[in-house]
This record gives sequence, C-alpha cells and structure tokens, in this order.
Amino acid sequence: MADPAIEALRDAEGCLDRAAVQSILPYGDDFLFVDQVTGLTEDEIQASHLIDPTSPFLRSHFRGLPLMPGVLVGEGMAQAGTLLVRYRLDQPGDKDILAFQIEGARFSSPAQPGDRLDYRVRLLNLRRRVARLEGEAHVGQREICRARIVLGIVERTELSAQLAELRES
Repeated sequence: MADPAIEALRDAEGCLDRAAVQSILPYGDDFLFVDQVTGLTEDEIQASHLIDPTSPFLRSHFRGLPLMPGVLVGEGMAQAGTLLVRYRLDQPGDKDILAFQIEGARFSSPAQPGDRLDYRVRLLNLRRRVARLEGEAHVGQREICRARIVLGIVERTELSAQLAELRES
C-alpha cells in the first residue's frame, strides 16, 4: 500500500522534487544523491541525480580527471531504493532503512561532473525486515552501474538501543 504522506508530496506531474525527497530520506545536502523522482509505483522507482561539478569529492577523485566514485553511484541507487521501500511500508516514520548488501555491482562506464545519473530500481521482494531490489544507473543511454541491493528494515527504537549499546562497549 502506498504511503499517503509521500503521495501528498507529489507535484501535478506526479514527481517528487529535491525538497520532497529530502523530507523523506534522512540525508543532508552533501550526502543526498537523489534530486528528483520522476516515476514511483509500488514496484519501481525512477529517479535522477545531477553530478554537481563543485562537489568536494570530485577535487580528489581523481585529481585532474574528476569522476563520480562508483560507491556513490551505488549509494544513489540505494537511496532511491530506500525511498521506494518507504513508499511501501506501514508506519514508515517508526522505521529506519539501512543498506545490508550491494551484490554483484558492475560498473560499465564512468560518470563525470555535469552528468545526470538516471536510476531505475525495482523491488524484487519485501518482507517485514528485508527488502531486495535490483537497480541500474544510466547517463543517457549509457549504462553506468547495475547491482542488487539488500536493505534492512529496523524499528527506530531498536536501532537507537543498539547504537547506544555499541557506544557503551
């Protein structure tokens, strides 16, 4: 069942802008790799991220030949997947979603500053505590990455207690 709170954030074309995405995902500007959602159903999300040429990590990856780090392309797909899973959850505000695994990530081509990454992430399976997804990222028609993503769904109170216990040990 679709989350009515997310439905209410859609614009007239059914899209979610960056502000709407930021209200759903727990990331600040520096670590948000989804700028817009252009398609969202209960089984699939289509989203995009413009690689800002002024992003600090581009100065160092690689010096003289800036490229979007592959791990951040995967992070963007996982963020899109997280939004899809939140869309499907009952009482999503009581839960946190954490990346458990990125399986079989395959990077076919680099992404550069100024490129727009287009993500397509499909839900393969959703259980009470685990979501399995398959995602891909493209720049235009060129595939950048393909991977399977496993997300863990945890009660926020459980996660807070686990983190507090880790801090004490």
